[in-house]
Amino acid sequence: MEPAPWITSDDFGVIERSVDESIATSFYCIGLPLWPRHSVYVTRRGGAEQRIPILLQRKSVVLGYLRKPLWFAAVVLGAPAIAAPSRWWWLGGPALVLVAVAAMLTFVAGRLAPGERERRALLRRVVGIGAPPELLPPQLRAALRHEAESAWLRCSGVPWQQAIARGEASEILIALAEYNAEAALIERARASFDQFTN
Repeated sequence: MEPAPWITSDDFGVIERSVDESIATSFYCIGLPLWPRHSVYVTRRGGAEQRIPILLQRKSVVLGYLRKPLWFAAVVLGAPAIAAPSRWWWLGGPALVLVAVAAMLTFVAGRLAPGERERRALLRRVVGIGAPPELLPPQLRAALRHEAESAWLRCSGVPWQQAIARGEASEILIALAEYNAEAALIERARASFDQFTN
């Protein structure tokens, strides 16, 4: 069922920004978000923006619902306190609290942890997209895994699993382990690479 023509859609709840990448949720909205349509992984490849549909991301949805309404409520409460402070001064306190909460949810919540930021930067260097493989649709995940496998074959004739077992150090090997969801191989590949670079 299509929404009414006066209901638009827009991105809210942008999280996990890293270089030219982020996660956002598209909401149906009338100025403020009404309900989520879908989440996307936003990236740039070759200068063009690419929006990859992914499963709804809970954190993005929650922050999408909270951020803009909190800023709006802060303005509604703060405007009278600024315009007529002698009468509405008491609204200043609640308005400042809302500003503090809205700022925290906008500028702090949804950041990537340093380790995850490094992981995504590595994946982006190897296959061009920093999205965690587990977020991606199966067809795109398979295509990117094939790209990583091709990149490895151009460097070495040794099967990548065997290369990891032998302790070879390469970002491509880390990406291959990530795309094959092999926890033990990821750990081994990262340890070999860290040992080589340190």
